[in-house]
Amino acid sequence: MRITMVIGGLAGGGAERVCVNLANAWAARGRDVTILTYARSLAPAYDIDSGIERRDIGWPRGANATELNPASIAAVLRGLERAGCADLIEEINIIVMLRHAILATAPDLVVAHLDMTNVRALAAMHETNVPVIACEQTDLNEISLGRWQGARQALYRHASAVVAPHPSIADWLKQRGANAYAIPNALFPPSKMAGDRNGERRRVVTLSRLSPEKRPALLVRAFAAIARDFPQWDLEIYGVGPLHKPLAGLIKELAPGRIQLPGFVRDNYAVLSGADLFVSSSWVEGFGNAIWEALACGVPVVAMDAGPPVRSLVRDGIDGLIVKGDVAELASALSSLMGDDARRKAFAERAPEVLSRYSLESALNAWDALLDDVGTRSKRCNDLGANA
Repeated sequence: MRITMVIGGLAGGGAERVCVNLANAWAARGRDVTILTYARSLAPAYDIDSGIERRDIGWPRGANATELNPASIAAVLRGLERAGCADLIEEINIIVMLRHAILATAPDLVVAHLDMTNVRALAAMHETNVPVIACEQTDLNEISLGRWQGARQALYRHASAVVAPHPSIADWLKQRGANAYAIPNALFPPSKMAGDRNGERRRVVTLSRLSPEKRPALLVRAFAAIARDFPQWDLEIYGVGPLHKPLAGLIKELAPGRIQLPGFVRDNYAVLSGADLFVSSSWVEGFGNAIWEALACGVPVVAMDAGPPVRSLVRDGIDGLIVKGDVAELASALSSLMGDDARRKAFAERAPEVLSRYSLESALNAWDALLDDVGTRSKRCNDLGANA
C-alpha cells in the first residue's frame, strides 16, 4: 500500500510528532510512505526513516489560478459545491496545487493531519477515487475553526475515515455525520525511566507551545505564588510560540531566577529524565502527548482539567492530580505534591502503567486494521465503478 501523508510542515508539535511516528512505523512494517508538506517549513524537528520519501510543494501564495490545470480546478469546484463549501474558492490555488502534488505520488491512500490541512486535502481529492483519512488532534467539543467550521464538518462527511485521539472527540464527529474512529496517538516509549531525582535542585517541568490555549502565564503565576515556600524547586517551561516575550517579562516580574524558558527541545525524554513533577496548564487537549510521555517516564503529573482526554490519561489520586479552578487551585495542587516526597513517589510508581493503558502497539494495530478496511472499501468501490 502506497500512503501519502499530508501535513503543513514538520516543525515541532504534537501533530507533527504523531505524523512522523506513524510514517516511521508504517515504513518499518513494509508500507511505501511519502510525507508531503506545503508550508516551506524548516528542517524536520523529528527523525524520519531514510526509506520515507519527503516532498514539499513550497506553496507559492501568489500563484495565479489561471496557470493551474483547468480540469483540476473544475473538479475541485464541483467538490466544493457538492459539499456546500463554495466560500473556499479563495483557497483554489493551494487546493489545486495540493491535488497535483498528491497525485504525483501515486497514492493508494492519503492520510492528512490537522484541521485546515484536512479540509484542503479532502477538497483536493474530489473525483480522484483516492480515499482520504483525516486526522484531528484537538478536542473539537472546545475548539472552533471559525469560518472554516462549516467546511470542515461538510467535507469530513465525505472522508473515508476521520481519526480522533479520544472517543469523546470521535463521538462529536459521528454526531455530525463523519465516519469517525478513536485511535490514541502513536507514541514511542522511553528507553528508560526518569533518572535520579535526588539532586540539589528539584524540577517542575512542562512541555508545550507558548500559546493562549496552553495558558503558560497561569502556570507562571501559580508557581510564583508558592516559590518562596519551596526554595529548592525550579520551574522549566519548554517550548516556543507567540507568548514567549510577554511570558519572559512576567517571569522577570514575579519569579526571576526560579523559572526558565529553555525553548524547543527535540528529545522530550531527555528533559523528563530526572524531573520531579510534570505540569499541564492547558485548557484544551486532544490527547496530551507530553502528559503521556511524562507518565511513561515515571513522572507524576499535575494537570488542569481539560476534559475527557486529560482525565483519561491522568488518574486523579493515582498517578497525578486533576485540578479544577484557576491560579490558586493550581498553586495548591503543586504545593501539595512538592511538599510530599512519599506521595510523589507513590504516584511515580503507578505512572508508567500508561504504557499498557495506551500502548504504541495497540495504536498501530488499530491503524493497520483501519488502513486495510479503507483500502478494501476503496478497491470494492473502484471495481464496481469499472464494471458499471
